[in-house]
Amino acid sequence: MRVSTHDFIRINHHKDRGVVDLLPQKFLLLLLITILMVTDLLFAQTFLINGKIYEIKNGYFDEEQLKDIGFSIVKNEKIYLIYNKKLIIGSSGDLLIDFETYVKDAYLISNSKVLVKSDFITNFLNLSKSDDIYYDKPISVTSLSYSNDVLTISASTQLVKNLINVDVSNGKLTVTIAPAIIEGQKIPPEITVSKKNSTVTLTINKAIERYETRFSGQNAIITLFPSIKKIEYTSKTEKYAGRTFLVNYLIVDPKYVNITPLIPSKGLGTTAPLQSILSQNGYSYGVNANYFDPSTGLPIDVIISNGNVLSHRYGLRPVFIQTTDNKVFIYKAYFDITVRIGDVLLLVKGVNTSSLSEVNLYTSEYKLKIPNDRTKEYLVITNKKVASIGYTSYVPSNSYIVMVGKDIYNQFLTKISKGSEFSIEIYTDNGYKIKNAVGAGPLLIQDGKAIVDANEEKLRYGGGIPTTRTSRTIIAIKDDKVHLITIEGVNGSGMNYDEAVQFLLSKGYDSAMMLDGGGSTSMIYNGKYVTTTSPRNIPVAIGVK
Repeated sequence: MRVSTHDFIRINHHKDRGVVDLLPQKFLLLLLITILMVTDLLFAQTFLINGKIYEIKNGYFDEEQLKDIGFSIVKNEKIYLIYNKKLIIGSSGDLLIDFETYVKDAYLISNSKVLVKSDFITNFLNLSKSDDIYYDKPISVTSLSYSNDVLTISASTQLVKNLINVDVSNGKLTVTIAPAIIEGQKIPPEITVSKKNSTVTLTINKAIERYETRFSGQNAIITLFPSIKKIEYTSKTEKYAGRTFLVNYLIVDPKYVNITPLIPSKGLGTTAPLQSILSQNGYSYGVNANYFDPSTGLPIDVIISNGNVLSHRYGLRPVFIQTTDNKVFIYKAYFDITVRIGDVLLLVKGVNTSSLSEVNLYTSEYKLKIPNDRTKEYLVITNKKVASIGYTSYVPSNSYIVMVGKDIYNQFLTKISKGSEFSIEIYTDNGYKIKNAVGAGPLLIQDGKAIVDANEEKLRYGGGIPTTRTSRTIIAIKDDKVHLITIEGVNGSGMNYDEAVQFLLSKGYDSAMMLDGGGSTSMIYNGKYVTTTSPRNIPVAIGVK
């Protein structure tokens, strides 16, 4: 293709004058490079000869490739190529085969090296063509293996990406190998094999999200990543112990989903329906969470949301925990919450509570008035530093207030001043770093069994929580997945503690505990209630996303 700069002159006529603009030289250079790249791609060819792959560019085999294929080459005034007792004589770009067949413009000499046109080699070796690959004989697939979502294809020759095409369509993985044959090989039951001409097609009927392919010698290794059911929902009408229940299951995989405590947009000390709390936080799935004090609207027991402590423990009650590496547990965890102010480490006794203790921590989510007590000292924390010392009615935005008994303050904190460093630390009994946590109870199941101190556990909860047959919200773990469950009686009451334990054991759960129930029981799936109880205002939800 000949290109002249005159082809790139643009003439614009403006009324009474003519203007000639040359396109910038950079544009010309870029266009020329693009043309060369496209030309190179157009003339790139793949050949499979004698079990070896040859990548041919610009339409010529070079001298090294010819020798590797099996040609002997002699060069003087003419060139001589010998292949399988056939003699090819070359002169002035033309080739004569065995003094019989004359081929014009079949080779050239560049830098004293012989370059032979790929068209000549194709005809001389009588090569076949499959898609963009020319070959003398197809490769043989020698074995197929499939284990743990890894497909390994072994062949009689080195495998490269040109020989294998992998595609995912409608969740089904299809692998096309061409040119190839497969005969008499053991086929794994997960793979369907079809053969047509010189093409072998492998199909795996499994929902696939993506895949990765790598090549190692005569092997192609394809790793499949199955589609993950991150959030599943099912609703069942179930009979148990002669009664009928509506049971909703929201099942999530904690490796991919955060199980996060959420509060109303107006903060702690306020309540709202589950649907509102979830939507305000950008969630479409979830259940109600902690018990709460109806007089203050404050939640009871621990809340840790995305690593932020919002409420402290209430006795040694069970806690659901999701760690920062997405492991999940339900057990009576023991952990301490501490604050470090300067060089002083203090054990926090209360978080976002109206009850007074030696050391209380208030976060900006707390929207009630801070208790004003003359036996306490108050430190306002902003940007991880002490911002001021003295009582403040409400927690400033993005800040903390630490309320400390004056005895402790006078003993340890008199040297603390504005600008002193501040941090919050959580120490757990097993060393896990907590991302999300919710405390409630009673504990129902531990290690796949009813807990041995069930009678004592029931006594830890008043108000008829364990003994009353009522609607239940339960969080449970099974096969490393978290199950959020609501149980409502159909034309009758729900379950008491003992009935819930036996029902969950029959389902094979590893661990389980109750959340707030009764009138608080509610579940949202896809933004809508799936429970029948009229929604009650609550202070905390568990959202999954």
